[in-house]
Amino acid sequence: MRGSRVSRAEAVARDVEAQVLGDGFAPGDRLGTKDDLRQRFGVAVATINEAVRLLERRGLVEARPGPGGGVFVTRSSVRVALTQGGLDGSWGAARFADCLAVRNCLEPLVCREAARHHRAEDIRALLGVVADMEGAAADARAYLQLNWTLHRRIAKLCRNAPLHSIYLTLLDFLEDGLGDADVREFDGATDAAIHRELVTAIGEGPGPRLEAAIERHAEIPTLGRHARRRAQASGAG
Repeated sequence: MRGSRVSRAEAVARDVEAQVLGDGFAPGDRLGTKDDLRQRFGVAVATINEAVRLLERRGLVEARPGPGGGVFVTRSSVRVALTQGGLDGSWGAARFADCLAVRNCLEPLVCREAARHHRAEDIRALLGVVADMEGAAADARAYLQLNWTLHRRIAKLCRNAPLHSIYLTLLDFLEDGLGDADVREFDGATDAAIHRELVTAIGEGPGPRLEAAIERHAEIPTLGRHARRRAQASGAG
């Protein structure tokens, strides 16, 4: 009984975690009361209590009792650790490149997790985002916003909690650091085709097609080119 409850609580905790890290919540934002969350997810009181405890241990939320209380966003322990390392202040070329290198190492793990644990409706949702990306292929800024959305949705399928949290936090830093990117050489149509193949391969599950799609995705130059230009600009200064 307890094992079943904890498993369901972990699923709820992962869903809330994905929303907190991926949907622009700020520290101090109120997610609702425990009863609000219980009704949203359709689970028992014991399950939502366990889910909130899991999220509190991960440093993502704080439960406050009494009138005006509820479940509030804190700062994730991963983000706090990176912040203490000086990664959320000035965006130097090295910092961007370092985060990019770690994200690139984690990307295959996230995609393999998604390939193992997705449902049919997950793939339909991902392909919907890809279709939006294809429609925005001529608008680099709009396209890149959709690209971040796609990767956050893929990460949501990850059942490895530390991998999920670290990866999403790195996406936050990279998105912030790409705000002044030079996108003159951006090829949206080619990029969208690579992402469509990645999502299709995830839908088919683990295997050679997935590995080939992951490798092709790793060759997309936009972020790496931006890191190199940052480094060159920094050297010139």
